[in-house]
Amino acid sequence: MNPFRAWNTFWFQPVSARPMASFRIVIGVITLAHLFLLSCDLDHWLTDQGLLQGTEARELAGPWRPSPLQWVQDPTSVRVFVAATALVATFVTIGWRTRVNTVLLYLMILSIHHRNIPTNCGPDNLLLLMVFYLMLCPCGAAYSLDARRESRRRGTLAEPLILPWAQRLVQLHLSLIYLDTAVLKCNGATWLGGTALHFVLYNPEIGRFDFSGLTQYPVLINILTMVALFVEFALSFLLWFRATRTWIIFMGLALHAGVLFIVNVPLFGELMTACYLTFLTPTELDCMLSALDIRRWFARGRANPPGRIDPPEAAIVKGPYLRESRIQEEDALGVGRLDAAL
Repeated sequence: MNPFRAWNTFWFQPVSARPMASFRIVIGVITLAHLFLLSCDLDHWLTDQGLLQGTEARELAGPWRPSPLQWVQDPTSVRVFVAATALVATFVTIGWRTRVNTVLLYLMILSIHHRNIPTNCGPDNLLLLMVFYLMLCPCGAAYSLDARRESRRRGTLAEPLILPWAQRLVQLHLSLIYLDTAVLKCNGATWLGGTALHFVLYNPEIGRFDFSGLTQYPVLINILTMVALFVEFALSFLLWFRATRTWIIFMGLALHAGVLFIVNVPLFGELMTACYLTFLTPTELDCMLSALDIRRWFARGRANPPGRIDPPEAAIVKGPYLRESRIQEEDALGVGRLDAAL
């Protein structure tokens, strides 16, 4: 294969807009959750009545990390700013004027981030980065009010295609996070020795629930530690291949579910697993959405009621996109070959 053609195909061959659009919706919801958690103790974190007062926020951030919240620090103004950020996050979630609102959301989250540099941690940085990637791509091309308005203007429901270079950045960034984390863990003795989880379970500062009783079973601790390390290494590579993607996604969900109950790191697992959406093909996304459709849970095992359209026709007539149009566009642009390669 020509390496230049493969490079161009990877970064610039048009793909379905739906995986990135679903990623936008989830990141928008997580952003709203982040703002809600922040608002529970807003005065302490972002106003001059809390942790940083006067010019301390500006001095700690330095001249290259400005924020309006370093200058306007009274509780009322800060609340207005956070409320405006939540409103913009809502617009991003529903996909209204997505291009403009993703830029505004990034600048607003960055302003909150720069207001209190010492307390920022991994989830804060990761959320900021994911919003930055949303700003770079047409993530409102599907599952949005913008897409609905555009389809009415065109007079067709054919699925939009987008250039995937920003989506590839999200995928590569996620893989590098897992790889770097796993490599750094291998530099110490506790993870390779199978005892790292023992110390995590005995740390009350970061623990969400008390699982210290599990430390009475050292073999189980050894197995869980090595499995967690293996899954992180596997997630770095196996998400890229269709044959292994489904299984490794379930393993990643199980890993972050365990972290959710053991370690009190709000929204970190949610952000990491949200990035899995960017790896899904349109077919895989359809299967996931179908599995999550509550109406189908209660309809399974029952015959179609009189007058109901059979499933194949319903997928064409009632679905969000016309499948024939999508197939024709994929054949014309070679997207099907790209999906097969990935």
